[in-house]
Amino acid sequence: MKETAVVIMAAGKGKRMKSDLPKVLHNLAGKPILNYVLDTINHFEVKRKIIIVGYKSEKIRELIGDKIEYAEQKEQLGTAHAVLQTKELLSDFKGNVLILSGDVPFLTVKILKRLLKYHQSNNFCCTLISAILKNPQGYGRIIRDKEGKMEGIIEEVDLPVDKKLITEINTGIYCFDKEKLFQALEKIVPENKQGEYYLTDLVKILLKEGLEVGSIIAKDNSEILGINTQLDLANASKKVYQRMIQKLMFQGVSIIDPNSTFIEPGVKIGQDTIIYPFTIIEKGTKIGKSCLIGPYSHLIDANIGNGVKIWASIIEGSTVKERVNIGPYAHLRPETIVKKGAKIGNFVELKKTILGEGSKASHLTYLGDAVIGKQVNIGAGTITCNYNGQKKNKTVIEEGVFIGSNNSLVAPVKLGKGSYTGAGSTITEDVPPDSLAIARSKQRNIKGWSKRRKRT
Repeated sequence: MKETAVVIMAAGKGKRMKSDLPKVLHNLAGKPILNYVLDTINHFEVKRKIIIVGYKSEKIRELIGDKIEYAEQKEQLGTAHAVLQTKELLSDFKGNVLILSGDVPFLTVKILKRLLKYHQSNNFCCTLISAILKNPQGYGRIIRDKEGKMEGIIEEVDLPVDKKLITEINTGIYCFDKEKLFQALEKIVPENKQGEYYLTDLVKILLKEGLEVGSIIAKDNSEILGINTQLDLANASKKVYQRMIQKLMFQGVSIIDPNSTFIEPGVKIGQDTIIYPFTIIEKGTKIGKSCLIGPYSHLIDANIGNGVKIWASIIEGSTVKERVNIGPYAHLRPETIVKKGAKIGNFVELKKTILGEGSKASHLTYLGDAVIGKQVNIGAGTITCNYNGQKKNKTVIEEGVFIGSNNSLVAPVKLGKGSYTGAGSTITEDVPPDSLAIARSKQRNIKGWSKRRKRT
C-alpha cells in the first residue's frame, strides 16, 4: 500500500458568502468549517498533511497553528494553480495525493477509505468522488460518453446549455498518483470564462494521454456537499444541531421543540432534564439530571448540577451546584460559583463571585468579585462597588448576613457573620459579626413645605 499525503484547499475567499472572513473559518455549530475537515483527516492514516492558504492566510494559521504544513497561494488563479503550490513541499514524497476541499464539513473517514481502496486496487492515476443530485446547480458536471466512460468535467460557469440537465456532479475530492498529478498540472491552460487554472481540466489531460481515471459515486450526498453560501451554512448547522438533539433525546433528555433548540456537539446533559424552546447550549457545557432549562436561555461552557432550574438567563463559564434556581433575566459571568440550594432572581448579575449554599439574591443586584457565605440574603438593588478605576477589589460577606435593600458595598469590605445592614446604606467599612450597620443620612421632615411651594 502506497503512502498518502492529504492536501486541503483553503485559499479562496468564498465570494458567494458575501463576507470578509475566509469561507472555511465561518462558524458551523460551534467550530469553524475547516475544523470539521481536519477532525476527519486526524482519524485517517496519512503520511503528510498540507493546507493551501491564501486569502487572509494569517487567520487560518492563527487557528490551526503549527500542527500542519502550509502552502501559500498568493494569487487566487484557480484550483490547479493552488495545488501547484504544494509541489516543492511534496518533492521528496512518493505515493498518493488526496485532495480535499476545506468547505466540505461532513466528509467521513469511511468514504475516504473507499476512495483510496478503489484508486489503488485499479491502479488509476486519478480517482474522484462524484454524486447524483436532483438539483446540481452550482457544481461542475461529470461528462460521460454513451458507454458511460468519463470524458471530462465542465464547471457550471462554462457549461453548455445541452449539458445543464446532467445530474452527476464533481465533488472536488480526488486521489492522484503524485507524479502524474504534477506532470499534468504543468500542462493546464486557462481556457475558460474565468481565466483560471482549473483542477478539473486534469481529467481531460490524463485521459488524452491514455491514462485511466476512475470515479466512485457517493452513497450519502450529505457527506460531500460543500458550503458556498450563508444559506448552505445555515442548512449545515441545522443538520449538526438535529444530530445532537436526536442523540440526547435517545439518552433520555426531553427537548420540547427540537426546531427551536440549538445544542452544539460535545454538550453533555443528564436524563430527565427538560430543555424548553429558544435555548442555546454551547460546547463545554455539562448539565446534570432532572434540570429545567429555558425557555430563552443561553449556556456557554457552564457546569450545571442536578435539579437546577434556569429560566430566560445567560450562564457563561460558571459552575452551578444542585437545586439552584436562576432567573428570569439573570446573567452569570465567568468564574462564578453558585452553591447548593441558592437562588438568583430577576435582573441579577454575578461576576467572579461565589454565592454560598442557600443564599439568595432575588432582585436587581450586581455582585462582582465577591465571596458570599451560607444563608445570606441580598436585598433588592444591592451592588458591590468593586472597581476603583484602577483595579477590582473584593467583597466578603460571611454566613447568615442580611443585606438591606438598595445597598452599595464599597470594596474592599467585609461583613461579619450574622450582621445586618439597613436599607439604603452605603457600606464603606468592615461590619463586625452580629452588628447592624446603617450608613445613610437622617430623614428630615419639613412641615408645610409643599403648601408654601404651591403659593410661589
